[in-house]
Amino acid sequence: MIPHRPAAVVCDMDGLLVDSERLERRVWQAAAADHGVEMSDERFATFIGNPIDVCEQMLAGYYGAGFDVDAYRETCHRHMRVIVDAEGVPMRPGALEWMEFVIGLGIPLGLATSSGPALVHERLGGQLHRFAAVVTRADVARGKPSPDIYLEAASRLRADPADCLALEDSPTGARAAMAAAMPVIIVPDMVTPPPEIARATVGVYASLVTVRDAAAQLWGTREP
Repeated sequence: MIPHRPAAVVCDMDGLLVDSERLERRVWQAAAADHGVEMSDERFATFIGNPIDVCEQMLAGYYGAGFDVDAYRETCHRHMRVIVDAEGVPMRPGALEWMEFVIGLGIPLGLATSSGPALVHERLGGQLHRFAAVVTRADVARGKPSPDIYLEAASRLRADPADCLALEDSPTGARAAMAAAMPVIIVPDMVTPPPEIARATVGVYASLVTVRDAAAQLWGTREP
Protein backbone atom coordinates (compact mmCIF):
# COMPACT_ATOMS: atom_id res chain seq x y z
CA MET A 1 0.00 0.00 0.00
CA ILE A 2 1.24 3.49 -0.84
CA PRO A 3 2.52 5.20 2.32
CA HIS A 4 1.18 8.51 3.54
CA ARG A 5 2.65 11.68 2.07
CA PRO A 6 6.43 11.20 1.71
CA ALA A 7 9.13 13.78 2.32
CA ALA A 8 10.26 13.36 -1.29
CA VAL A 9 9.55 11.20 -4.34
CA VAL A 10 12.48 9.74 -6.29
CA CYS A 11 11.89 8.31 -9.77
CA ASP A 12 13.89 6.13 -12.09
CA MET A 13 14.00 7.31 -15.72
CA ASP A 14 14.25 4.54 -18.34
CA GLY A 15 11.16 2.39 -18.50
CA LEU A 16 9.38 4.41 -15.83
CA LEU A 17 9.21 8.01 -17.06
CA VAL A 18 10.38 7.50 -20.63
CA ASP A 19 9.56 4.62 -22.96
CA SER A 20 13.20 4.00 -23.78
CA GLU A 21 13.64 0.30 -23.07
CA ARG A 22 11.78 -0.90 -26.16
CA LEU A 23 13.80 1.61 -28.16
CA GLU A 24 17.01 0.29 -26.63
CA ARG A 25 16.00 -3.28 -27.43
CA ARG A 26 15.60 -2.34 -31.10
CA VAL A 27 18.97 -0.61 -31.04
CA TRP A 28 20.83 -3.37 -29.23
CA GLN A 29 19.38 -6.08 -31.47
CA ALA A 30 20.24 -4.16 -34.63
CA ALA A 31 23.78 -3.55 -33.38
CA ALA A 32 24.16 -7.21 -32.41
CA ALA A 33 23.18 -8.25 -35.93
CA ASP A 34 25.76 -5.82 -37.33
CA HIS A 35 28.38 -7.55 -35.17
CA GLY A 36 27.32 -11.07 -36.12
CA VAL A 37 25.77 -12.10 -32.80
CA GLU A 38 22.22 -12.62 -31.60
CA MET A 39 20.48 -10.52 -28.96
CA SER A 40 17.21 -12.27 -28.10
CA ASP A 41 14.41 -10.54 -26.22
CA GLU A 42 15.18 -12.78 -23.25
CA ARG A 43 18.86 -11.88 -23.26
CA PHE A 44 18.15 -8.18 -23.59
CA ALA A 45 15.85 -8.37 -20.56
CA THR A 46 18.81 -9.38 -18.38
CA PHE A 47 20.43 -5.98 -19.01
CA ILE A 48 17.43 -3.89 -17.95
CA GLY A 49 18.06 -1.72 -14.91
CA ASN A 50 21.81 -2.27 -14.84
CA PRO A 51 24.32 0.58 -15.27
CA ILE A 52 26.28 0.68 -18.51
CA ASP A 53 29.54 -0.54 -16.97
CA VAL A 54 27.79 -3.67 -15.69
CA CYS A 55 26.07 -4.15 -19.06
CA GLU A 56 29.41 -4.05 -20.83
CA GLN A 57 30.80 -6.70 -18.49
CA MET A 58 27.73 -8.81 -19.24
CA LEU A 59 28.28 -8.40 -23.00
CA ALA A 60 31.81 -9.75 -22.65
CA GLY A 61 30.44 -12.63 -20.60
CA TYR A 62 27.82 -13.51 -23.18
CA TYR A 63 29.91 -13.13 -26.32
CA GLY A 64 33.44 -13.85 -25.13
CA ALA A 65 36.55 -11.87 -24.30
CA GLY A 66 37.16 -11.20 -28.00
CA PHE A 67 33.88 -9.34 -28.45
CA ASP A 68 34.60 -5.68 -29.25
CA VAL A 69 32.45 -3.93 -26.66
CA ASP A 70 33.71 -0.47 -27.67
CA ALA A 71 32.75 -1.01 -31.30
CA TYR A 72 29.39 -2.43 -30.27
CA ARG A 73 28.74 0.62 -28.09
CA GLU A 74 29.49 2.95 -31.00
CA THR A 75 27.21 0.95 -33.30
CA CYS A 76 24.44 1.28 -30.71
CA HIS A 77 24.99 5.03 -30.53
CA ARG A 78 24.76 5.28 -34.31
CA HIS A 79 21.49 3.35 -34.47
CA MET A 80 20.12 5.33 -31.52
CA ARG A 81 20.87 8.69 -33.13
CA VAL A 82 19.05 7.67 -36.32
CA ILE A 83 15.94 6.47 -34.47
CA VAL A 84 15.78 9.33 -31.95
CA ASP A 85 16.22 11.93 -34.68
CA ALA A 86 13.37 10.33 -36.63
CA GLU A 87 11.01 9.34 -33.82
CA GLY A 88 12.08 10.95 -30.54
CA VAL A 89 11.77 9.18 -27.17
CA PRO A 90 8.16 9.09 -25.91
CA MET A 91 7.14 9.52 -22.30
CA ARG A 92 5.48 6.61 -20.52
CA PRO A 93 1.70 6.85 -20.02
CA GLY A 94 0.87 9.10 -17.08
CA ALA A 95 4.46 10.25 -16.52
CA LEU A 96 3.87 13.97 -17.03
CA GLU A 97 0.68 13.88 -14.99
CA TRP A 98 2.48 12.03 -12.18
CA MET A 99 5.27 14.60 -12.02
CA GLU A 100 2.78 17.48 -12.07
CA PHE A 101 0.75 15.81 -9.32
CA VAL A 102 3.76 15.35 -7.02
CA ILE A 103 5.07 18.87 -7.59
CA GLY A 104 1.58 20.30 -7.17
CA LEU A 105 1.49 18.84 -3.67
CA GLY A 106 4.74 20.59 -2.79
CA ILE A 107 6.63 17.29 -2.58
CA PRO A 108 10.22 17.53 -3.87
CA LEU A 109 10.84 15.32 -6.91
CA GLY A 110 14.15 13.57 -7.53
CA LEU A 111 15.59 11.53 -10.40
CA ALA A 112 17.82 8.49 -9.78
CA THR A 113 18.96 6.88 -13.02
CA SER A 114 21.53 4.35 -14.19
CA SER A 115 21.95 6.40 -17.37
CA GLY A 116 24.63 9.04 -17.79
CA PRO A 117 24.12 12.81 -18.03
CA ALA A 118 24.05 12.90 -21.84
CA LEU A 119 21.19 10.40 -22.04
CA VAL A 120 19.31 12.18 -19.28
CA HIS A 121 19.44 15.44 -21.23
CA GLU A 122 18.50 13.67 -24.46
CA ARG A 123 15.51 11.90 -22.97
CA LEU A 124 14.28 14.31 -20.28
CA GLY A 125 15.83 17.61 -21.27
CA GLY A 126 12.52 19.40 -21.52
CA GLN A 127 11.40 18.11 -18.12
CA LEU A 128 14.54 18.47 -15.99
CA HIS A 129 13.34 21.74 -14.48
CA ARG A 130 10.75 19.68 -12.59
CA PHE A 131 13.38 17.87 -10.50
CA ALA A 132 14.82 19.23 -7.27
CA ALA A 133 17.68 16.70 -7.55
CA VAL A 134 19.06 14.72 -10.49
CA VAL A 135 21.47 11.86 -9.79
CA THR A 136 23.00 9.86 -12.66
CA ARG A 137 25.40 6.95 -12.85
CA ALA A 138 28.23 9.47 -13.19
CA ASP A 139 27.52 10.87 -9.73
CA VAL A 140 28.13 7.72 -7.67
CA ALA A 141 30.80 5.08 -7.23
CA ARG A 142 28.45 2.13 -7.61
CA GLY A 143 25.41 1.74 -9.81
CA LYS A 144 22.16 -0.09 -9.14
CA PRO A 145 21.47 -2.51 -7.43
CA SER A 146 23.81 -0.84 -4.94
CA PRO A 147 21.99 1.86 -2.93
CA ASP A 148 24.35 4.71 -3.80
CA ILE A 149 22.11 6.51 -6.32
CA TYR A 150 19.13 6.54 -3.98
CA LEU A 151 21.20 7.55 -0.97
CA GLU A 152 22.69 10.43 -2.95
CA ALA A 153 19.25 11.51 -4.17
CA ALA A 154 17.89 11.55 -0.62
CA SER A 155 20.92 13.52 0.56
CA ARG A 156 20.45 16.15 -2.15
CA LEU A 157 16.76 16.35 -1.32
CA ARG A 158 17.66 16.71 2.38
CA ALA A 159 15.38 13.85 3.31
CA ASP A 160 15.79 10.62 5.24
CA PRO A 161 15.63 7.74 2.72
CA ALA A 162 13.04 5.98 4.88
CA ASP A 163 10.76 9.02 4.54
CA CYS A 164 11.01 9.09 0.74
CA LEU A 165 9.15 7.06 -1.88
CA ALA A 166 10.99 5.52 -4.84
CA LEU A 167 9.40 4.47 -8.13
CA GLU A 168 11.07 1.89 -10.34
CA ASP A 169 10.20 -0.35 -13.27
CA SER A 170 12.86 -3.03 -12.84
CA PRO A 171 13.81 -5.50 -10.10
CA THR A 172 17.40 -4.23 -10.22
CA GLY A 173 16.29 -0.68 -9.51
CA ALA A 174 13.90 -1.81 -6.81
CA ARG A 175 16.74 -3.65 -5.08
CA ALA A 176 18.77 -0.43 -5.10
CA ALA A 177 15.96 1.50 -3.42
CA MET A 178 15.41 -1.26 -0.87
CA ALA A 179 19.13 -1.35 -0.09
CA ALA A 180 18.85 2.37 0.69
CA ALA A 181 15.95 1.60 3.07
CA MET A 182 13.65 3.59 0.78
CA PRO A 183 10.07 2.35 0.27
CA VAL A 184 9.56 1.53 -3.41
CA ILE A 185 6.72 1.12 -5.87
CA ILE A 186 7.29 -0.93 -9.01
CA VAL A 187 5.54 -0.05 -12.26
CA PRO A 188 6.75 -2.94 -14.46
CA ASP A 189 7.61 -2.26 -18.08
CA MET A 190 9.44 -5.11 -19.80
CA VAL A 191 10.40 -7.20 -16.76
CA THR A 192 7.94 -8.66 -14.26
CA PRO A 193 9.30 -8.48 -10.71
CA PRO A 194 9.85 -11.88 -9.07
CA PRO A 195 7.52 -12.64 -6.15
CA GLU A 196 10.15 -12.00 -3.47
CA ILE A 197 10.79 -8.50 -4.85
CA ALA A 198 7.10 -7.72 -5.36
CA ARG A 199 6.34 -8.70 -1.76
CA ALA A 200 9.03 -6.37 -0.44
CA THR A 201 7.61 -3.31 -2.21
CA VAL A 202 4.79 -1.07 -1.05
CA GLY A 203 2.95 -1.96 -4.25
CA VAL A 204 3.16 -3.11 -7.86
CA TYR A 205 1.03 -0.96 -10.16
CA ALA A 206 0.07 -1.27 -13.82
CA SER A 207 0.92 2.32 -14.74
CA LEU A 208 1.76 5.73 -13.35
CA VAL A 209 -1.88 6.60 -13.90
CA THR A 210 -2.94 4.02 -11.31
CA VAL A 211 -0.15 5.14 -8.96
CA ARG A 212 -1.40 8.71 -9.16
CA ASP A 213 -5.00 7.67 -8.53
CA ALA A 214 -4.00 5.62 -5.48
CA ALA A 215 -1.74 8.36 -4.11
CA ALA A 216 -4.41 11.02 -4.55
CA GLN A 217 -6.72 9.10 -2.22
CA LEU A 218 -4.10 9.24 0.55
CA TRP A 219 -2.25 12.48 -0.15
CA GLY A 220 -5.05 14.65 -1.48
CA THR A 221 -4.77 16.66 -4.67
CA ARG A 222 -3.41 19.99 -3.52
CA GLU A 223 -0.62 21.43 -1.40
CA PRO A 224 -1.61 21.85 2.26
